[in-house]
Amino acid sequence: MQTILKELKNELSYQVRLNAINEIKDYDLNDENYRELKELIIHLALSDRVFAVKQAAFLLCQKNKLKKNGEVINLGKKNTGYSPNDIRKMFLKIKRETRMEALDLDLFKEYFQTISPKMYDVMSYEHMYFDNWIRGIYKYLSK
Repeated sequence: MQTILKELKNELSYQVRLNAINEIKDYDLNDENYRELKELIIHLALSDRVFAVKQAAFLLCQKNKLKKNGEVINLGKKNTGYSPNDIRKMFLKIKRETRMEALDLDLFKEYFQTISPKMYDVMSYEHMYFDNWIRGIYKYLSK
């Protein structure tokens, strides 16, 4: 149980959170023994930035008829929580701090994951062609 809780709280890997949700999909979260787990699933359904995790938690909430403050939980819109300007600023920061003239994709990704692991995790999920997405944004950064 502690392992699953730890995996659900892992903010640096959406895959770990998603796998943990799939591991508990047959649990009865209304059982008092799973109170902490239930609260965490509700939190993920309401606020996870990776839509796949949010959706899986939401479906688990629906299956168990879970509510937050007596209200039915809604899935809501897909929202990463990062604006294009946030992403642009992060890319400029990486470019400036690494003194990178031309894009070195491996170095860029390593630095990105180091200084903003949550944003890296969300964006790596949201963009199927993550490397191409990085190249595209980097190409249009101001000199």
